[in-house]
Amino acid sequence: MIIVYCLDENYRRWTDISIKSVRKFNPDAKIILVTEKPMSMWRDDIQNFIIPLNQRFRNKGQRDRITNAAYLKLFLPEIAADKIIYLDGDTVIQCPLKELWDMPCKYINLCESHDFGKLQAKAINSEKYGLTGMMVMNLNALRQVKFTEKCLEVESSGFTPETGWQHDETCINVAMKDYLSFIPVKWNYCRGRDYSSENTIPTEQANILHFIGRNKNDMQLKPSWDNITPIKKAICGKSVAIVGNAASLFDFNYGEEINTHDFIIRFNKGFITRPECQGTRTNWLICACLLKPEEVRSYNADFMANRSSSYINPFNFTLSNRDRMTLKARIGRQPSTGFMAIDICLTAGAKNIDLYGFDFEKTPTFYNPIGYKTDHDYRREREIVLQYQNAGLLNIKGK
Repeated sequence: MIIVYCLDENYRRWTDISIKSVRKFNPDAKIILVTEKPMSMWRDDIQNFIIPLNQRFRNKGQRDRITNAAYLKLFLPEIAADKIIYLDGDTVIQCPLKELWDMPCKYINLCESHDFGKLQAKAINSEKYGLTGMMVMNLNALRQVKFTEKCLEVESSGFTPETGWQHDETCINVAMKDYLSFIPVKWNYCRGRDYSSENTIPTEQANILHFIGRNKNDMQLKPSWDNITPIKKAICGKSVAIVGNAASLFDFNYGEEINTHDFIIRFNKGFITRPECQGTRTNWLICACLLKPEEVRSYNADFMANRSSSYINPFNFTLSNRDRMTLKARIGRQPSTGFMAIDICLTAGAKNIDLYGFDFEKTPTFYNPIGYKTDHDYRREREIVLQYQNAGLLNIKGK
């Protein structure tokens, strides 16, 4: 998978946030930054591709709010690749992009605009107006149909729609009118814009959330878990076993396999009573209940954290309430502690993640009384975790 951004120094801050969100869910993606001038890379695994722009793309007047760098996307077929996903720097990725990458793409896959796009479509005599802040581009096919030449012909024609300047997006919509394939708006959903009822979705359910407009500060409101940085550092690049407490954990003798992991996470009262099923080591204990001192000592954990400030175990760490509420918005209900641990491991850049004792309420938590009810939406959590598994981000063992 190849992800491409076009930017200048003004967009470096936002693009860095976007890249972090890509990496969280797509750690093997190749990142290419297209710029006019060489840009110092803040990551060793990012490639810088230089495309100098002609003077014609500058100083179009006060009404032209589009940066020069936006026009770089008209030249993307110069990249030596068969296919790419282009992203604007003010996008936040909220899930794996494997489904998007695997979709058939004849020329360009993109999303229909929000309601203002109806005016833009009318201005260029088209049924739909495509948002180019996310495009899957078949570069081989676009080179064959002379994508760049066609776009530049439109740009140089002087045609200016009533809705504003003839910028990169309108050039592509006009020149590529017969080459655009529209996919669901969840792949480029614009925050703070109105959509027709059939296209309106909650922002937390958008696969790619686009922060268009001047105020982009909310891009930073995503789970970062920065208050547990030492734990994140211990997880980064490591093989991680997250051991849940479903009763089905005892149906399998995974103990030795669990012990082979670099870092092992456990929860609450999941005390080790059957090592052949549970393993023996604990690197991190996360609690959403009060434990007795001797119960805490039985884990012999390197790190211990309370799930929230509601719990008063004498631990050095408490998980961030803001990060937890961000996950709650995505799920619709309080996230389980296990789901929070998964998100932390993804954010921290674990090498691989294996889940044990996770069956999403198919069997009860082994230490809870019969009939115990939780406040979690395990159906929704299962949907998300299965998506992670399908993208190769983790493995559910013993399902």
